[in-house]
Amino acid sequence: MQNQTYHHPGSLASLTHLEILGFDRVGFVEEVTRFIADYGHIISVKFEADGVRSQGLLSIKLDNNERLDSLLVRLKAITGLVKVSQLKAS
Repeated sequence: MQNQTYHHPGSLASLTHLEILGFDRVGFVEEVTRFIADYGHIISVKFEADGVRSQGLLSIKLDNNERLDSLLVRLKAITGLVKVSQLKAS
């Protein structure tokens, strides 16, 4: 049996890059990645923390831009999250 991927018409998956900035605390990265996994597929994650702040770059695949808007709203509700922004492709 062959694996097949089906996309709903008008709804192609797109790669999105997010930058996250927040206060470093136990569970912060886990909470961010758990929320993102509810909305799409995480392709790559890189976080750095210094005991005060945590900064991360994530690449994710989403089915459509409406899901991105909902995800950004949900991420902003995370305790300690200061900023989340979508990076534009260069």
